[in-house]
Order: sequence, then structure tokens, then C-alpha cells
Amino acid sequence: MRNETWAAVLISRAGLRLIERLRAHKVFDLWIPDRLRNAVLPSMGSTHIYNGPLKDLVRDKFHAYDHWIFVMSVGAVVRLIAPVLRDKYSDPSVTVLDDAGHYAICLLSCHVRGGNQRTYDVAKILQAIPVITTGSESLGVPALDMIGKEWEWSLDPSTTIPVMSRMMLDNEPIGVIQESGPLHWNYRDYFVSRLYDSWTSVPKPVMDEMKGWIWITHRHVPPPDITGNKPILIYHPKVLSVGIGFSRNTPPEDFEQLLVQTFTEHHLAVDSVAQLATIDIKQGDLALRTFATSHGWPVVYFSAKELNTIVLDQATHNPHVFHATGAMAVAEPAAILAAQGGNLIVRKVKSERVTMAVGLLSALG
Repeated sequence: MRNETWAAVLISRAGLRLIERLRAHKVFDLWIPDRLRNAVLPSMGSTHIYNGPLKDLVRDKFHAYDHWIFVMSVGAVVRLIAPVLRDKYSDPSVTVLDDAGHYAICLLSCHVRGGNQRTYDVAKILQAIPVITTGSESLGVPALDMIGKEWEWSLDPSTTIPVMSRMMLDNEPIGVIQESGPLHWNYRDYFVSRLYDSWTSVPKPVMDEMKGWIWITHRHVPPPDITGNKPILIYHPKVLSVGIGFSRNTPPEDFEQLLVQTFTEHHLAVDSVAQLATIDIKQGDLALRTFATSHGWPVVYFSAKELNTIVLDQATHNPHVFHATGAMAVAEPAAILAAQGGNLIVRKVKSERVTMAVGLLSALG
């Protein structure tokens, strides 16, 4: 995971004391107006001078950082950042400090981009009072957009959070179906009394009682009819390993085509792919690397000896593959090994140049 980038903005000498204290604990870029050039100590680290209106700096640099600290009034910050805001998934988080360092206020991207936690961290360093206004924190209920964040789960684009968040704040009952993924995740304990491993395991009285559902699944299928029109928040955990065998000079498009075809036919969520896996003699293949990089997936490699430890029925053994690689098969055993003892849920499928199989990681305790 890449390092976070932070920036801080001062508009008066009064905030220098706060910056000095923060710099002792955190690396960040400091932006100051030209008139404060002589006020900054050389030991204070990376400092940048801006000329002209501060709004121009914010316009040009706002999305270049993960987190901003503004030492000024909340109203001033609101006016500065309003023209450049996009959405809560891409905007950086923002903490506002008063000149005296009494308060640290989380102003923007408090949940998804981690603003609340960063504000808590800043407040702790400065011994300031953290001001957190998001409903889930103030009322002690789960923040739905933080579920599975530590495991990098993906929220299905077909679902929306606002309705479910309102239900949480109104203390309406929400159940959870977890078909796959780690057994420990943010807020799981909150839902444990109404958490089930499949839709069919939910008793009818519970199904009737729940006003909405959180569905954690590697599948890409519509909710069952028994849910009626109740809102459902769908998360896709990273639990699928795609084993791949392929011929020399295979273009990246061939991987993509077979993946889409396979996942569509088997109703699997592409967002649940954790990694690709293949034989180690393919480590230098640029096409596979290009395909993996386009999706942000790592590739794990296994030796022929490791692949041959997986016992498969004779129908999957390919003498041509064995002659070329020393492995009796590649796609299926690679998928199983990468799934760390999980199940093979899609047997080998083939195109002209590529073979694929899919393994499901076992639930992690």
C-alpha cells in the first residue's frame, strides 16, 4: 500500500506552533504565503511558498494529496474547497484547526477516505478536542461505508448507502448474509445476532423483521425474491484466485475476453478477484503483467513441482503442457494453491490461447 500524502496550509504566524508540533510526528508538505517566508524555521521540513490567492493553490493541488490540514476558520475552508469538490470517494479528507489548537474538526471525507481517524490522530498530537460530526460516530452505530475497508472490499455499484445509513441511524433492524470473505471485519460484532451464511438459512420471522440487508458475496447475481423490495447493500470481498495457463505471445485482450466470459457464465463478481496465478516460467510475460496491472491485481507464481502437488483427475492432465512446462496442469492447480486451501469453484475453461480456473479462498478467522 502506498504512503499517504498530507499537506498543511497556514495563513498566519499564529499557527506555526501547531505545525512544529505536528512535524515532530508526521511528514507533510507545508504551504505558506510569501509574506510568511521568513517565519518558517529550516528544520521544519518540506515547505512551499505560494504566491497569489490561496484559492488558486487549492484549485491546482487539492487532489494531489490524501489529507489536508487547514489552520484557519471553518468558513474560510468551506469557501476554498467548495469549487473543487468531486465526490466522497475521490476527494481528500480535510481537518481544520483553529489558531490556538483547541479544536481539530473533520470537515470532509470523514468515512471513506479516513478523515475521522486522521483528525483523531492530529487531535491526539496537539492535545486538541476532536470534533467529529458524522452520525455513526456520534450515535455509536456502524458506518456502512467502512465495512470491510481493512480488507479492501468493493461496494457493488448497483447499491447505494444513504437509505441504509438512515435506517442505521433510526435503529431499524438490518441483517447480514456473509457467503465468503474473512470472518472478522469492521462492525461484525454489531450484527452478529442477525448474521447468516446464506439466504436459505434465514428463518422466515427474521426475514420478515429485517428492514434491510448487507450481503457479502463473491457472486454477481440478483437478490433472491424472498427479500422483496428491501434495500440491500452488496459488498464483494477479495476471495477469488484466477489460475491461468496460456500460450506464448498471447495478447492481453485474450485474457480479458476469457475472464469476462467465464465470470459472466458462472455469475461471479470481478471485484472479488484477489489475484492471478500461473506457473513461474511465465514470470517475464509482459502481456499477463499488462492484463493484471490494468485491474490492479497481483500475480503469484508457482513452480511445476508445486503445481504437481495438487492431485487432479486424469482428464485435466495435459501431456503437451507437461512436455512444455513440467507441470501436469497449470490453471486448476494454480487457482487452488493461490486460494490457500480453498475450493475450486470453476473448472478449467479454454479459449484458443488461454485456460482459466477459479478458486475460492477459505474464510479466514
